Amino acid sequence: MRRLQKQMMSGMERVRRVFLVAIISAIVTALLAAFAAGTAHANPSLANMTDSKKALARLVKDIDLLRPALAAKSESTADGYYLIRRGETLDGIIARTLPDLPLRKNILQQAIVLANPHAFKRKNPNWMYAGKRIKLPGAEEIHHVIFTQSRDKLDSAKISREERKSWVHYP
Repeated sequence: MRRLQKQMMSGMERVRRVFLVAIISAIVTALLAAFAAGTAHANPSLANMTDSKKALARLVKDIDLLRPALAAKSESTADGYYLIRRGETLDGIIARTLPDLPLRKNILQQAIVLANPHAFKRKNPNWMYAGKRIKLPGAEEIHHVIFTQSRDKLDSAKISREERKSWVHYP
């Protein structure tokens, strides 16, 4: 009995690690997208830009150093799926499998529903089917929940802003 409990706990720890890697990837992707998109009205000084670039480079470097170690441990044992039992709630599953994540619960709920539409009636996190196997969300699912516009739309908006700068303006 104790051995089974230890295996269950180690399995949950591995799932947490996989999810942490996914979150780190989503954050890095978001930072890189925000950095690439820039802002229309901001005009930071050159010193602030170099500091930002250095900080972003350091963050990417740190994440790249952590990723192989966490991924190697998690890939060998955990598959990132969870079987829903009768009477369970999505909040309970999140609390049990992903308790210490620095994300809001509603973002995690939306990411799980987005990754597993087959397990929820009308994409409602409160209507979950028992006996369904759900995939815990990865970086891509979290990225889609947090960022509603795709990068292509952001790029096209930036291009249209640049085009309007060359228009003739009347007083």
